[in-house]
Amino acid sequence: MRIGVGQINTKPGDLAATIDRMVAYSERAMGHGVDLLVFPMAALTGPFPLAEGQRDDFLLDTFDALADAATRLACPAIVPIVSDIEGDTLPEAMLLKDGAIAPLKLTAYAANVGDADSVPSPGDPSPDLPEFDVCGLRFGLAFTYDDLDDYASFDFGLDVLLFVSGYGYAADDSSSALGGALTDNRFVGDARTTGAWLIGAGSLGGYGTQVYTGSSFALSPEGALVASAPAFEEDLMVVDVTPCARATEGDAHTAENDAPSLADVSALEQSKLTPEVYNRPLYLWQALVLGLRDFVNKQGGRQVSLVIDGTLSSMVTAALATDAFGPSNVHAIVDCPGDLEREAACQRLAINLRLDARSASDIPRLPRADTPADELLRRGIVEAYLAATSQNLGATPLSTLDKTELAIGRSHLAPMAAQFMPLGDVYRSAVVDLARMRNAMSPVFPTVSLSSREVPTIGRLLRDGYSDESWVRAIDAVLQDHVEWSHSLTDIVHEDVHERSLVEGVIAAYERGEARRLGRGLCLMVSTTTLYDARRPLTLAWHDHVRQGSDPQADSIESVLERLTESIGARGDGWQGQEEAEQSGLEMRRTLSFLRDFAVGGAFGPRHPEPDSFAGRAMGPDAASGDDSGVARFRDSAGNEWPTPFSEN
Repeated sequence: MRIGVGQINTKPGDLAATIDRMVAYSERAMGHGVDLLVFPMAALTGPFPLAEGQRDDFLLDTFDALADAATRLACPAIVPIVSDIEGDTLPEAMLLKDGAIAPLKLTAYAANVGDADSVPSPGDPSPDLPEFDVCGLRFGLAFTYDDLDDYASFDFGLDVLLFVSGYGYAADDSSSALGGALTDNRFVGDARTTGAWLIGAGSLGGYGTQVYTGSSFALSPEGALVASAPAFEEDLMVVDVTPCARATEGDAHTAENDAPSLADVSALEQSKLTPEVYNRPLYLWQALVLGLRDFVNKQGGRQVSLVIDGTLSSMVTAALATDAFGPSNVHAIVDCPGDLEREAACQRLAINLRLDARSASDIPRLPRADTPADELLRRGIVEAYLAATSQNLGATPLSTLDKTELAIGRSHLAPMAAQFMPLGDVYRSAVVDLARMRNAMSPVFPTVSLSSREVPTIGRLLRDGYSDESWVRAIDAVLQDHVEWSHSLTDIVHEDVHERSLVEGVIAAYERGEARRLGRGLCLMVSTTTLYDARRPLTLAWHDHVRQGSDPQADSIESVLERLTESIGARGDGWQGQEEAEQSGLEMRRTLSFLRDFAVGGAFGPRHPEPDSFAGRAMGPDAASGDDSGVARFRDSAGNEWPTPFSEN
């Protein structure tokens, strides 16, 4: 059997034009003898659902477009769409074949949930994992890493596992680069664990602020790379697959998300194709160029403008814009007050890039920057000129702020004409790496050192023993631990990598800056967690602090619950009977554990119902047993029975 992946860059929601392109790709695929053509997740509807007021009408138009495609496609195809249920993103895969449309995930869910003889348990795989046959081969389809883990953990007897990735590129997650980082990510292990062909279909292009890099791939059941599509380019990837030997249930085990084992790497070394070497700064640069270009172009723009202010971040933004749009479409104002050396470097950069640049000194009556207030006034006038220039040229103004500045910087008082930040999700230390990588390709930057304004001050801490760059890298490491890896202040201190005073100072500065970050506009998303994703409630008075003791888990939620419920039980002799005390302690433990699960999961609906929630199981002292209808009942204080413990609200 021959499978194709149509790696195309589309404009989300442009249904008619996208269907026309899919039909054209199917005709190309038919010419290559393709039996099943797979399109990426974001190709038709984009990766994000619409607001509730527009969702239904958009889905109706989408279904009309799919019906049109089903009659026009030259070969069977899988076309994903994205919607949502109660605010949760819900991807679906539509199989278009012989003029008919079949929703694969919904079909699987209906079959599994509707099976009266099958009672799911918490350890079972997700009930909406598709299993379907095409040309005599057994297929599965995954959208997420959790789906891949389920397919790897249970014996589905698959011949081919399709991974239609729903993840945008994140520089701190090598698996998001798909085939561009096979020697670093999880997929070789997934192929070997499932014992099936693993076909990865990667979306391509910028969709809003999310960037997808393509890099579709095909791995044999042994983990050998047999086909790949280029990153950052459209392509039709074609691969031949054969039936696989069925693995026994005892051979299945959970795939690790870490880098491949030595055996996995040796399989890659024996591949028909040589996997790409994952160069993170180069890959990130190309992702930023693609995301910036598509963000502007897909809104009808062709030109951009910015202020090159002497910071390395502004210089890197200028180079990114030039690579994305060409020098004639980039317009810059160079303004480095009080730093003649840095201004000369910025002017040289503009000449090297051949972009359209003017000096701020040409602006009439521009004040000197002798004091911080004068500097703010001067920057405001420069930004006003940038806004006027952008208006006249129809250009999109770009902000040059990076993630470090947004997290702990002090630029919140500076007026900005721009509301889009290409580097807003890139730490300053990574900006240095980007500049060095770009200079290795073509030496356009006269300097790759940080300006004095880019070296943060953390309270009254002294930088003894730190260079400017090592100081910034230490700060960024603390921020990444806290933002991307969700480590608490106590966790970071107990890692014993950074000085406690530095960690406390960085986290305090980060927490103080929440309100000013929200008004800085949009940024390209190129990490697993943006600063917006990690935001704190505004006006929150509580601040994290280092908990005492050598064990950072001493005050974990579990231990607190244990002590609390033991305390409740210990008080039973004084104010209630021992049996009542034990029951109260048990109920309190269950209640607090539920609240903790709710805080972690973020929703009442578990992935699988608990066994006790089905008819015929003991429901505890406050719940009635299931009735003849097979629906479990819950009794309230008034004696009324309900099918669930929660209202429809």
